Amino acid sequence: MLEIKARDGLGRLGKLRINNKTIETPTIMPVLHPNPEKQTIPIDKIKKLTDVIITNSYIIYSNPRLKNTAEEKGIHKLIGFDKIIVTDSGSFQLSLYGSIDVDPLEIVQFQDRIGVDVGTILDIPTAPYVDREKAERDLEETLRRSKSAIELKEKNNYKMLLNGTIQGSTYMDLRRKSAEVMGKLNFDIYPIGAVVPLMENYHYKTVVDIILTSKEYLPTNKPIHLFGCGHPMLFALSVLLGCDLFDSAAYALYAKDDRYLTEHGTYHLTDLKDLSNFPCNCPICNEYSPRELFNMDKRNREQLLAEHNLYVTFEEINRIKESIKEGSLWELVELRCRSHPKLLEAYRQALKYIEFIEKFDPITKKSAFFYSGYESMFRPEVIRHKKRIHRIKFDKIYLSTVSRDVNKPYSENLNNLPSDVDILIKDDVFGLIPLNIDTIYPLSQNEIPELYDIEREHNKKFVEEFINKYKDKIMDIKTYNYYTSYYNSKENKNKVNKDVLRIDRMLQYQYGFKILDEGIIKNIVVKRSKNTGRIRNVLVIKDENEKEVLFTLRSHDNLLIPAKEGAKLLHKKIPFPKYRVVVDKSVQEFAKKGKSVYAKFVIDCDEELRPYEEVLVVNEEDELMGYGTTILNGRELMEFNYGVAVDMRGGVD
Repeated sequence: MLEIKARDGLGRLGKLRINNKTIETPTIMPVLHPNPEKQTIPIDKIKKLTDVIITNSYIIYSNPRLKNTAEEKGIHKLIGFDKIIVTDSGSFQLSLYGSIDVDPLEIVQFQDRIGVDVGTILDIPTAPYVDREKAERDLEETLRRSKSAIELKEKNNYKMLLNGTIQGSTYMDLRRKSAEVMGKLNFDIYPIGAVVPLMENYHYKTVVDIILTSKEYLPTNKPIHLFGCGHPMLFALSVLLGCDLFDSAAYALYAKDDRYLTEHGTYHLTDLKDLSNFPCNCPICNEYSPRELFNMDKRNREQLLAEHNLYVTFEEINRIKESIKEGSLWELVELRCRSHPKLLEAYRQALKYIEFIEKFDPITKKSAFFYSGYESMFRPEVIRHKKRIHRIKFDKIYLSTVSRDVNKPYSENLNNLPSDVDILIKDDVFGLIPLNIDTIYPLSQNEIPELYDIEREHNKKFVEEFINKYKDKIMDIKTYNYYTSYYNSKENKNKVNKDVLRIDRMLQYQYGFKILDEGIIKNIVVKRSKNTGRIRNVLVIKDENEKEVLFTLRSHDNLLIPAKEGAKLLHKKIPFPKYRVVVDKSVQEFAKKGKSVYAKFVIDCDEELRPYEEVLVVNEEDELMGYGTTILNGRELMEFNYGVAVDMRGGVD
């Protein structure tokens, strides 16, 4: 069903296949009344904006005329929408009225009978902050209904996909239980329910806890739908936390109250009527002035406001998609969260889950790391660097500081003599940056303003812990000068080329193991770019007339990308199962030819892999088949059964 095309944080740009129809996620599903006469916006205009809508099957079931039409002609004819239709089951009415007149299994059967693409179980939406006894009782009933609904679907081989809603009120252990139990059932999509009251009261911090608690224990290969999230200001953060689908009635409900949506908040039309133009370039805002819209009759004003609200909603979704492609979703979230203190509070709460989020965040991105506030100190790029710096097998260390006037990468702008001492620069954001690896993303691919004193104090503890751990290897300036002098003296017969030392440290940092032994080091040569002077290729001398490329340093992130000989070297030096993806025998010949590896053929892998890492493709006997870039992390590689898992660079036949 779901194939990931690009990613940032837990956010995923994906292709979601539903009944031979495909939509791109993340996306918003406009909520439509099933009676065309009660729709705020004509269906023809809805069709131009979206490939998927959501409506209410209980309203259809309860209305004899709508029910007869749906059963005779199907829901697509009833609505006048030939694309994907998702339906709720009446849970919303249940939350309003306390009870509804329909059997839980009957409403599931009805949704399939009328040709719904994605139906929903009749779960019990438990309001926030109810007493625990009620929350537990409601959850048990939801789980009971869920199991019955799945058995019904599988027994009758329904073509309709089924939503399995996560409940548990504001008790995180109950949300976890719900996610664990529901995740083991074969639902197609997992909505997170009963969060609308929290969002209406700006309890975004609790919504973050609910999303991430659920996300951690749900299958990674299934889409997550955040029920009732329809305001554009919430989309960026919700996508960053792993939500793929949203439904919005807000565009119409807000229009009914003369409210005008933007990606950073809401305005009342009364407050805008004296402006010469709207702060938007959608078709409605280009055609009408605030005064013209304000003076219209209620019906026309409501429709046009609803159209604007829907335009701005999709505009924000498209902006989020583009930011995922560029690797700048974190920057967009940090911008959006400045629009309301409660959103900023929610973002800070999300950063408490950074150890979990980091596992899904790509190791490299197209865009630079932009520091936009103290919260940036806790982003995955920073946390990952502070862990991976310990992969380097330091022998001699010298700690130093540099002036803010020195540009990054420091190694290209400091006049240091060649040495086998690892010089580490104290950095306000990344803590410590070894000069030998400082061209690797994001250590030089960043923009950081001058920080306040309190921000510069942030890494003090990290540096102190590092010094304590490596105290036997850290030298003072006098000892450093002595080693540097000896290294460059004529007496030193074992001097290793500084470029080779650099490649050695970069490989340790990237892969976590010592790759270059003494025999290889003597035969390593590098080629530099004529334009930038940076190392671009790492080669090994085979004989007087032959050199083989081991690695290419990619220009935008300076990661070491293996060629065939480099992959063989990594395979030899890195123990199984590290940096490996194990494939089924049926596709080994394809892998040897450098063909992409699909997720359903992955049978094992290094569980610590992160998205976009360079990996080795092997068989069960650990024979090297090929090498490439993993699209998925270690957990996803074992859970996904659809789409490309490893984008191959080459095969080893």
